[in-house]
This record gives sequence, C-alpha cells and structure tokens, in this order.
Amino acid sequence: MALPKDPRQKMINIMYLVLTAMLALNVSAEILNAFNIVNDSIVTSNKSLADKNSFIYSQFDEQMKDNGPKTAPFREKALQVKKISASMYEYIEDLKKTIIDASGGLDEHGDIKSKSDLDGPTRIMENNKKGPELESKLTELRKQLLSYVDPKKKDQFEKTLPLKIEVGKSNDGHGGGPKTWTTYHFNMVPTIAAVTILGKFQNDIKNSESAIIDDLFRQIEASSFKFDKVRPFVSLNSKNLMVGQTLTANIAVGAYSTTVNPTIIVNGQSIEAKDGLGTVNIPAAGIGEKTITGTITLPSPNGGAPESYPFSETYNVGASTTSISADKMNVLYIGLQNPISISAAGVPAEQVSATINGGNITKRGSGEYVVTVTSPGKAVINVVANVDGKTKSLGQKEFRVKRVPDPILKVGANKGGSMKAADFKVQGGLRADLEDFEFEGVKYEVVGYRVGISAKGKEYQEGDATSAYFPGNVAASIRALRPGDEVFFENVKVKGPDNVVRSMPSTIFKLN
Repeated sequence: MALPKDPRQKMINIMYLVLTAMLALNVSAEILNAFNIVNDSIVTSNKSLADKNSFIYSQFDEQMKDNGPKTAPFREKALQVKKISASMYEYIEDLKKTIIDASGGLDEHGDIKSKSDLDGPTRIMENNKKGPELESKLTELRKQLLSYVDPKKKDQFEKTLPLKIEVGKSNDGHGGGPKTWTTYHFNMVPTIAAVTILGKFQNDIKNSESAIIDDLFRQIEASSFKFDKVRPFVSLNSKNLMVGQTLTANIAVGAYSTTVNPTIIVNGQSIEAKDGLGTVNIPAAGIGEKTITGTITLPSPNGGAPESYPFSETYNVGASTTSISADKMNVLYIGLQNPISISAAGVPAEQVSATINGGNITKRGSGEYVVTVTSPGKAVINVVANVDGKTKSLGQKEFRVKRVPDPILKVGANKGGSMKAADFKVQGGLRADLEDFEFEGVKYEVVGYRVGISAKGKEYQEGDATSAYFPGNVAASIRALRPGDEVFFENVKVKGPDNVVRSMPSTIFKLN
C-alpha cells in the first residue's frame, strides 16, 4: 500500500532549482511574489503529505486489530519515524519564526514585513551558526530514517530518499572555491527565500517520512490487508506552470493494491491504470487557475457493486515570469561594465541565455551578466531558454543608454565660490569628482585647464596646466594669495571612463 514518490519529488526539485537560481539576484517585487507562490505551493504540498501520512499511520492501527503480532514491530518503527520527523519539522518551523522575527516580524495580515531583508537570514544562519546546526541535524535524521529501511533495499533508498544534504556546484564567484552548505543556501538571501528553502527541507522530511512508513507498511503481509476506507490521491509534478509546459498528474487511491487496477476517468477521459496507478499528461494552455477532476472506481473485494470515489485538484497556468533587472538602476552607462541579473521562474539558470542590440552581453555566473554599450539611446535585452527541448522566447526589456554624468570641479573640498585663502594655498591642483553616482570607483582625470589669478594690487596672471596640478608659473602667486583675491579656471578638459575628453564650464573661487 504505497504511493510512488517520483512525481511529487520532481515537483519539489523543480521548485528548488528555481530558488537556487534566484538567490544571487537583485531581487525585484516580481521575484519576491514568485517566492510567495512557490512557498504557498510547498505549504500546500506539506499539508497534503501530512494528511497522506496520517492515513498510513491509521492503517497501521487498523492492521493491529486484525493481525496485532505481525503488525506491532512495524507499527512501533513507524511511530518512531513519525516522532523524529515531527521533531525535526518543528525545529525548522521554529527557525522560520526566528528568521522572520529577525527581519521585522509579521504585519497585521500575517505576511512577512520585510520579505527582501538580507540581514536576518545571514545573521541567524551564518553568524549565529544555526545553518551548520541545521545541516548536522538533517544529516543525522537521514541516517536515522535509513536505519528503519529493509536492509535489502537500503542501497536503493540511499539513492532515492528525498532528504539529501549536499552543496551545489557553484562557487563563490571570486575564485574562493566551493561554498559551505550554509553559505550556499542562506548567505545574503531574502527572508522570503530563506523561509521557502526551509519549507523545501520540511517537504523533503515529509516525503522521506512517507517513503519509510510506506516501506514499513509493505513489509506486513500484503495478502492480509483489509481496508475499510479508501480515498483518491492526486500528485501533480507542479501546481504552477508556464504556457507550453506539460502538467503530469499521478492518480491513485490512498490505499491501493498493485494487483487491482482501478477504472480512472480524468476530465471525461478514460485513463489506463498499471499496477494500481494511473498517469495522465495534460498540456498547459490558457492562463489562470485550472481544475483536474474525475473519479476512481474499484471493484468490490467481496464481489459486490463497484465503489467510485470522486477527486478534484487545482493548478495554475501562468505566463512566463522572466525577470530582467539592472543591478544599479534601469540605465546602462557607456564605458562601464553594467551588471545585469536575469532569471526565469520555472527554468534553471543554465538553460537561460540573453542577447542585446546596441552592445555586448557576457554571462559571468548563474543568472549574472555584464553588459557594455557604446552609443547613447536605447538598448533591448532579449531572453530565451531551452524549455522541454525547445528554444522559447521568455521576454525582453528596454534600457536607456547614457554617458556617465559630468564630474564636479573642486579645489580641495570646495566646489567654487567662497573659499578660505589659507585652505586654497595648500592645495596642489584642480580635481574632478563624480558625486552621488550608482557605481563605485568611477573616476575622471583632469587633462588640462587655464588658471587666472586676480590679486589686489598685482597684475592679472595666467597659466596653462596639462594635468591636474597647478602650472609652475603661477605657483608663487598661489602661495601669495590673500583674502579678497580671485582665482579663475577656464577651458577645463577632463577624461572619463569612456576615454572621451569633455569640456567643463568655467568656475571661480573668491578667497576670504
């Protein structure tokens, strides 16, 4: 009396691939919403698994009535599995609450206040060492669960048990080698992502618990099974799909025998059952919530009239939720390496690629790209992906292309106008600073200017500079400046990161 776990596990694996592909991104509102959808789907899946597991535990109790001595050892092991699984599930639930509280708690509607907060998960899981502790507990739980498996099947369960503790293949992106398990899952991820990942581990626990107790139940002599109630069971590969993807549903009764094939009707279509299980493939079409309905009919074990059990399961079909976001802002700057983050919900990052008109785009990591542009105006980034073996366009986004803004001319910390004579005299030249710019480390070079000095009681003096430093022929005049004197800068030339020489407006300093 067991349900195959492959389709349900495939659904969870697809969700997890989406999460890991998104963790390094500059998260937008659309991505946060996508995490909400995935988290809600995992919560729903966990509830369904809890109900299914409860049903199996109840069947152990029913078997105790008919065959107590044979059932008791397996039931005792199943209850131990239930206890250790529930303990770990609650431990993770407490971790969720701790992270949510560290990120500002819940609002009046019960939603996370700061879904995009990066500090809370990092502080709790890395700094407070809850990540390594969780890794250790999950590793120990997996070891305990495998100890309840039939020794003949242990190698098989080692490979298929959903609860796995492993680190992905990505490194830290800076040549620092592989990440730790904690860093890979929780370092600098948004709160909603951390909660979703923890929910995924809870889902793995529920699935693993289900696999173990199913195996224990199978070890009771099948011929002695006597079920007094059954119910439909529908497992979808995903409850959220993109147009063009395929919905796969595995349908059976909650307690079934591989020697009896039920009659299954899905959306009016008869489905062939094999070993007690029916599988239906439905192309996803039309955006919105969809429903799969039908009936399962079983022959009566005592030769009476067949019994039918209706079922209904909903799923969502959505358009492609491609996310293209400039890490700095919705502008690409000429002469700079503009970082861009690209993701597509439901598609692994390695299957996504992008092109740009009016520039060049290079992939540097999972979901991370660098864009260079040469001409002001507009540029469009197009995103495609390999979906079910076919190249599919996932969307495009237009960006403005601008030159890096002009710098501010300064002597010392002053931008022109009034300045103390004593402060001016100790400076070595003219600077060109770029203020309040999104990119750090962008600098301008002063390549030339004309400086004029108007000192009281003295002749007007000029000098031409070929660098930022004051020209030597006016050095003595600058050292002799006094309050009331004026210094003029004209024909100022600066060179920016695009290597283009720009002319700057004249500026004057009135000394006091």
